[in-house]
Amino acid sequence: MQMIVAYIRPIVKDEVAERLRALEVPGASFSRVDGFGREADPQGRESYGPQVSPYTEMAKLEVVCSDDRAEELADAIADAAQTGRRGDGKVFVLPVARMIDIRTQSRSQQVQTPDGNE
Repeated sequence: MQMIVAYIRPIVKDEVAERLRALEVPGASFSRVDGFGREADPQGRESYGPQVSPYTEMAKLEVVCSDDRAEELADAIADAAQTGRRGDGKVFVLPVARMIDIRTQSRSQQVQTPDGNE
């Protein structure tokens, strides 16, 4: 199992979600996060937009998937989220040791889809 964590611009969230739906990803989580990085271009101009604080608003995406889909999904996220400007974000792929379904208390080392298949 793998967890994909991506920090993307909020304006591309819908495009990323649609790409994941087209790839039949059974679910994903988005959260609003604030952070900082190197959003300014080399001349010091903002490439993200007017800032009210020293932080940049980003969308954090989390998807858990099987090992064999991790590269495909990470690439799809990066492609759908790309604007070509600094501050587009990052995609990370992390190993997941196990999962516990809170409702059923079942434990698994495999990702389950809503229909019960792996």
